[in-house]
Amino acid sequence: MKKIYIVRHGETNWNLEGRTQGWKDSSLTEQGLQQAKQLAQRLKKEEIQVVFSSNLERATSTAHIIADAIKAPCFYLEDLKEVGFGHWEGLTKKEIGTKYPHQLEAWHNTPHIAEIPEGEGLKIAQNRICSLYNEILDREEENILLVSHGTLIKLFIMSFLNMPLADFYKLKQDNCAINIIEFTKYGSVLTKYNDTSFMEILKIGDEI
Repeated sequence: MKKIYIVRHGETNWNLEGRTQGWKDSSLTEQGLQQAKQLAQRLKKEEIQVVFSSNLERATSTAHIIADAIKAPCFYLEDLKEVGFGHWEGLTKKEIGTKYPHQLEAWHNTPHIAEIPEGEGLKIAQNRICSLYNEILDREEENILLVSHGTLIKLFIMSFLNMPLADFYKLKQDNCAINIIEFTKYGSVLTKYNDTSFMEILKIGDEI
């Protein structure tokens, strides 16, 4: 049975500072590195055969830790990179609100039609990840891992579940969370979403 595993990168410095990340990058924090290591340990039992990662540093750092632990080849793809947030990248929500108050209000209330200055746009990014997903389905490997970013993963899951982009804020995606799509005789099924429970289980195991 084919399985597609989709995970978000570990915590970054900009995550901690509340800065908008898109195509600009920020390194993993010590906590982010630890999250990636815990995720790698969780994925060891899944017999993943190949890893595809966003080409942005925060994802490649996460993917490298995982691929090294599970002994799988890793390839870096631009189509897995985060949504481009244009002039908002590197800014905090407060800074965005000061410089772009009307656009930020639209982003909060009508994200499906909001226009981010020099940004990529949610629909364009969604089409990008969905096209790549269809290509990956044609591969011969049974268990495939994708390492990507919070907004892009949400956009893909929304498309998979036929959710309108207007419902963007109804989904959450945590650092190093696991999402799994399994292909059964009845079709493809989302069997796990935004799972980080393994981190607490591994912590408890370390303490025993």
